[in-house]
Amino acid sequence: MNILNYAVLSLLRSWKKQFALIIIYALVVGFYASVVFFTSSLKTETSHTLENLPPLWTQKLQGGRLVPMPISVRDSISKIRGIKKVFPRYWGYFFDDATGAVLTVMGSDFPNEEIDFLEFKENQNQQENINNGVLVGTGIIETRKLQLGDFLSLNDVNGKKVSYEIVGVFDAKSDLLTKDLIILPVKEAQKIIGLEDSLCTDIAVEIYNPEEIENIGKKIDATFPSLRVVTLAQLSSTYQTLFSWRGGIFIYGSLLSVLAFLLLMWERASGLSSNEKKELGILKAIGWQINDVLFLKLTEGAILSITATLLGIILAYIHVFIFNSPILKPFLVGWSVLYPAYDLQPFVSVGDILSVFSLSVVPYLAATLFPAWRGATTEAADAMR
Repeated sequence: MNILNYAVLSLLRSWKKQFALIIIYALVVGFYASVVFFTSSLKTETSHTLENLPPLWTQKLQGGRLVPMPISVRDSISKIRGIKKVFPRYWGYFFDDATGAVLTVMGSDFPNEEIDFLEFKENQNQQENINNGVLVGTGIIETRKLQLGDFLSLNDVNGKKVSYEIVGVFDAKSDLLTKDLIILPVKEAQKIIGLEDSLCTDIAVEIYNPEEIENIGKKIDATFPSLRVVTLAQLSSTYQTLFSWRGGIFIYGSLLSVLAFLLLMWERASGLSSNEKKELGILKAIGWQINDVLFLKLTEGAILSITATLLGIILAYIHVFIFNSPILKPFLVGWSVLYPAYDLQPFVSVGDILSVFSLSVVPYLAATLFPAWRGATTEAADAMR
C-alpha cells in the first residue's frame, strides 16, 4: 500500500503530462475498442436476424449464377424422409430508374403471418390489404416521397407500368431488413421480376429434427446434382466471416497505432530524466530494493494504462452505441443508395473487454519493464550524480 500511495503521489506531481498521456492513450484504445464493439454487436444482431430464416433451401445454378427453378421440384424434395415442409420462394431485384436504387421485390400471399413491424391503413382488414396492394420499406417511402395510401408505380419485365396502392409500411426498427423491400402478392411479384407461373426463385425446406439438417442437405444434393443446397449455418458463417474481415482491416490499423504509441512510450521511458534518476537514487539510498523500484514503476504504468483503457472503453461505447458509430459504420456495413439507418443494440461481451485490455495494458506494462529495470539496477551514487 505504501508503494501504491507513493506511485499515485508521483504521478500527481506531473499531472499535466500524465493527463495528456492518458488522453492520447485513451483515444488510441477507444478506436480499437470501437471496432471490437461494433463488429461484435453487428455479428450478434445478424445472428438474431437470421434465426427467422428456414434452416435449408435449394437453388438452381447455371453458369455459376442463380436462375429460376421449376416449382415441380418441390414435390420430389418433399418425399425425402425427415422433411416437414417445402415451399417455393419468389424474390428478385428491381432497378428503380426514378431513384437509382436497387430494390428487393418479394412475393407472398400471406406476409402478415410472418412479418412484424408493419403499419397498415386504418379501418381495413390486413389480409384484404395485401391482396390488393403492396408493403414497402421506409426507404421507398423516403426516396419516392410517398406515404401510406399512395400508389407506387413500377415497370414489369416487359416495361409496362403498373401501380399498386401502398397498404402497409414497415417500421423503422426493421430497416436493417426492410429498408429497400417491396412485398407484393405472388402473381404480381412474378410480373415485376419476370418469373413464369411454373418457376420460383428458390425452394425453402423445413426439417423436423435440427440435427438432421446436414444429412438431409447431402441427400438433396445427391438426388438433384443441378441444385445447390444452402444451410442457415453456412449463411451465418459467411456473414460472420465477412464482418470479421472488414473489422480486421481496422483492427490491424489500430494495432499499428497502439504499437507505435507503445514504442514512443518505451523510447521516452528508456531515457529517464535527471529528476527521475535522482529520485531513484534517493529511494535506493534509503533502503529500497530492486524489486521495490520495479514494482513502483510497474504500479505507475498499471495506473496509467488501466485508467486510459477504461476511458477508451467508455469513449468507444459512447461512439458506437450512443452516437451510432459515425466513423466506422459506413466502412464496416457497406454502402447503398437506400442506406439502412438503424441503431445497433448495445452488446459487449467479457471477451471483448479482455481483448481490449490484453492489447492495451499488457504491452504497455511490458514496454515499461526494461526502462524500469535499468533505473532499478543503477547504483544510488551514480543516479544521484
